[in-house]
Amino acid sequence: MVELRPYQEDARQAIRAEWQAGHRKTLTVAATGTGKTVIFGAVANDCVNDGERVLILAHCGELLEQASDKLMDVFGIPTVLEKAESFSLGSYIPVTVGSVQSLCQEKRLAQFPHNYFQTIIVDEAHHALSSSYQKVLNHFDDAKVLGMTATPDRGDMKNLGEYFDSRTYEYPMSRAVRERYLCPVKTQMVPLELDISEVGVSNGDFASGEIGNALEPYLDQIAQEMLSDS
Repeated sequence: MVELRPYQEDARQAIRAEWQAGHRKTLTVAATGTGKTVIFGAVANDCVNDGERVLILAHCGELLEQASDKLMDVFGIPTVLEKAESFSLGSYIPVTVGSVQSLCQEKRLAQFPHNYFQTIIVDEAHHALSSSYQKVLNHFDDAKVLGMTATPDRGDMKNLGEYFDSRTYEYPMSRAVRERYLCPVKTQMVPLELDISEVGVSNGDFASGEIGNALEPYLDQIAQEMLSDS
């Protein structure tokens, strides 16, 4: 197994201690770029070694692929996919990476015993209060839950404390920059008139495909502004 960075190991130990203390739904916050997937991968590895079955739950295919690749590359853990025409029920592989959109379907979810997973890891956990996530989490109501996010404040201003009973560990961007795990942030204003009024919003986030299409006509202008200021 890869040697974790000090803060990643601290987070891993804090999560396990929190569960042992009886806080079974706990949230960990780590800045983008600091290795959230490595942190929850280390936790998943511990759970597998304890003989548990683990579900890693996310809302898009990119996150599922990232989790699956990281668990194999870093920890040597194979995963099985629960999404669309791929099914995990009955697999000998102990870690499932699952699409919340697929799992929340009533007929699909009903096939799983309530105690099928002993641990659930929610990637991008600021989405965890949505009805689709809650349907899955409530079905597996005896499982320990770890929420991982870089942005604990939801766009709709709902408090994640409504579901999670503790915040285990936090590694903010300011500390990551100070400890040289992230580069200092440099901001630059680009004079741009951009209309995103027609871009859809879901769970407080802009629809990624639509926002990309809205930005595309302006990319050359943005690049030129950045080049002229470098």
